[in-house]
Amino acid sequence: MTGTEIEEIRERYIEALKPLFYPDLPFRYDSIAYFSSLLRVLGIEDKGWDPYLESRATLEDLNAIFKTDLAGSIFPDKDAAIWRLGLVFYSHIVEMSAPYEVLTNLLRFRLGKGYSPNPYYDFLDNKGKKRFEKSKSIYPRQKIEIIKKLSQETGLCVGGVLEDFYNKDLRNAISHSDYILTDKEFRSRNGISGFRPFIMSLDDLNETITKAKLFISTFFSLEKAARRLWAQRKQESIPYDPTYKGLMEVLVKDDLMCGYKIHWPNNSESYYIRTPEGIDMVNCMLSPRSPGIELRVGLYAREPGSFSPLVEKGDSPKYTPIDSTGALPEWKG
Repeated sequence: MTGTEIEEIRERYIEALKPLFYPDLPFRYDSIAYFSSLLRVLGIEDKGWDPYLESRATLEDLNAIFKTDLAGSIFPDKDAAIWRLGLVFYSHIVEMSAPYEVLTNLLRFRLGKGYSPNPYYDFLDNKGKKRFEKSKSIYPRQKIEIIKKLSQETGLCVGGVLEDFYNKDLRNAISHSDYILTDKEFRSRNGISGFRPFIMSLDDLNETITKAKLFISTFFSLEKAARRLWAQRKQESIPYDPTYKGLMEVLVKDDLMCGYKIHWPNNSESYYIRTPEGIDMVNCMLSPRSPGIELRVGLYAREPGSFSPLVEKGDSPKYTPIDSTGALPEWKG
């Protein structure tokens, strides 16, 4: 592939994925669903339980190896070593859970279908749901089919991006170590994997791996850029709930949005924060009844006034301080 072709593909991927990460109206539906999609909201976790961080580090390490001089004393066959590393790179990209989950939840947000840590289950047929209930997982092919369906509903081309590089036969051959590399082609002989034999030219293989790399680099850059954009609002108190008069604060670490906090006018708060040190959440939980996040608001007023069901009649609202400044927010919505 030429440099021009690669850049054209990169731009196409950016244009296809950008509307998900930068929705025109992020507060059209519950903005918590949008932030939760970017942050991959789960329950409380200690440090060292996020496979997404490990996957990113693995891909960065592999990419660094690609850029080094693969000396003959270490790799007797430099060309073959590059292909083999490329296959590991490709396999890691197509098997990663986080990109599929983020894209599916961002599509759900755009369609008003709520956030879910398992965003696929609602869209499986009865057979698929029974299989999932037993195995607690689905194949990349199934995830892509769901993303294609949802992206068609939104009028976006997200599913087409994934179809550009996902090859089920190639994925199975690599996953089951059922392949041979020659100086001209990639071969799978239908060994222990039980899948049909096939041959792929090295040119086609290179194009497939390159597109997978372009996809994941686009995903990483857009996800980071969106979180960096929202981090710029860390000192604001954004009107969130017009009934209870909750104010949203964007939580930030290392110039990236890493969570959200809702300040309630009864001096209570709900928050979720994800950092490399782990996940913490207070008065915030995954809804057991329907897709979404439930926020606890603390004690209701015994005799509420007109401002909020959380504020006693005749009393003034009391908000907790903004984390980044210590200032007390005010409702101005």
